[in-house]
Amino acid sequence: MGNIYTSMYCRKWSLKQPPLLWLIVLASLVSGGCEAARYVANRAIENDDARLLKHNCAQRESYFTQRLSHFSYPKGDVATFQQRYVLCTDAWSTGNPIFFYAGNEGSLTAALHATGLMWENAARFRAMLLFAEHRYYGKSQPFGPKPQEGWKVDPRFLSVPQALADYACLVQYIKKVHGAQDSPVIVFGGSYGGELAVWMRLKYPHIVAGAIAASAPVLGYPDEPGFSPSSYWKVVTRDATPAAGAAPGCSSRVRLAFQTLMESAAGDPVDRAVVASRLRLCSPLARQEDMVRVAYWLQGAFDAYAMGNYPYPSSYINGDDTHPLPAWPMRAACQLMTQEGKHVLESMADAVGVLYNATGEQRCYDASTSGPAAGSDLGPWDFQVCTEQMAQEQPYWPANGKTDMFWDQGPYNFTAVSEHCMKAWGLRPDRAWPTVQFGGLQALKQASNIVFSNGEFDPWSAFGVLSNISSTVHAVFISEGAHHLDLMWSNPADPPSVRSARSYEMQQIAAWIKDFKGAS
Repeated sequence: MGNIYTSMYCRKWSLKQPPLLWLIVLASLVSGGCEAARYVANRAIENDDARLLKHNCAQRESYFTQRLSHFSYPKGDVATFQQRYVLCTDAWSTGNPIFFYAGNEGSLTAALHATGLMWENAARFRAMLLFAEHRYYGKSQPFGPKPQEGWKVDPRFLSVPQALADYACLVQYIKKVHGAQDSPVIVFGGSYGGELAVWMRLKYPHIVAGAIAASAPVLGYPDEPGFSPSSYWKVVTRDATPAAGAAPGCSSRVRLAFQTLMESAAGDPVDRAVVASRLRLCSPLARQEDMVRVAYWLQGAFDAYAMGNYPYPSSYINGDDTHPLPAWPMRAACQLMTQEGKHVLESMADAVGVLYNATGEQRCYDASTSGPAAGSDLGPWDFQVCTEQMAQEQPYWPANGKTDMFWDQGPYNFTAVSEHCMKAWGLRPDRAWPTVQFGGLQALKQASNIVFSNGEFDPWSAFGVLSNISSTVHAVFISEGAHHLDLMWSNPADPPSVRSARSYEMQQIAAWIKDFKGAS
């Protein structure tokens, strides 16, 4: 009855919305009343305007000449490269802010199209939008146009300080060209990009007025107090329990599947042949090492489901726009994992198919550890893992089979990481250097104007800032949130927690802008 009364009050709010929008509104009335309906419809209208803005701007690629090294002074001509960026000034007016996205370990395209938070708030703040691509990724290749080849020539200049200096130089150039010296810069970033946003605020506070750092694992380094790499898999496991909306018994069945797999690994070829058949693998499991490789491949699917545990279908994690992961993919996988009447490994084959057989056309699996199950691909990110990121990837962070649903992968083995890096790149990582360079928690205690956001379902939250550090370094925890959900486009299926998080982030940005202008 209450919803009938609230709908009467909603009538005078708007009667000119398109039919599809009204269906969304009515659904919201049933579940949340007038306020929920108003929120959904207003966001839908703003969403359309923001998508039009993106449509008009996203193809405006430009290139900026960057120094190959910002920290050396060679004789003769300075080596340079072309850094790709996209600039949108359509909503901007003089003196208003610049929203800057700190590109992370991939092509600019993904962040450009996925970061709805920036597009949706551009008009409100009359903000200029600037998206920059990280050196050595996408089209920003210092040694050639082919991303798969050019970076291999000389990866020495692939580092966080170089990338931050790129961003600082680009921002200063844009401000000068557009007469935007009085425009405060707010930097956004997710995951590694979230770390870059934080470090940019720390390194260049005279350029960046504030930072929104989503799912930023800034505390995930070996010399950081309390570092516990297995915590990552504890979060993944919780996502497969009823506490996170998954089917009862799912995590237990997953644990049993890995137990069965590991026991069979030590068996004879007949045992391995049975495992390969039940998992629907294309190739036989000839050796025990093959079983371990397959185990990591299976684990990688659940890693992807946890990071991509969004409340709506999304291709952000699997990269396939035509076959996105379903809404709540961990729940979808758990439904298959808990089917009655099937062997546990057959259920596992069905469960990982949510990712690996999204088309429904795979008759068998070619198991590998590429894609979301990464960690072994010798690309530019692996170089960064070996130099500054200290193995922030599977399988370097071991599960233990006790606090998680996988198997005992042994203790965190920095020696093994070091051996991998020597073999792959001819270098050995310095375990202490990230904390020395980035400062960790101690540096954050000296910082200001940063909002950290982390999602309940996101395993990277295990290494994020989950509580306020000071009156100006804040933490937002998003119930039912996956990997930097708050940066994504708003959606009718969004939980209230992410709506509140975005609102809080915009409040903080408004305060930073006010302070900036007051101090100017």
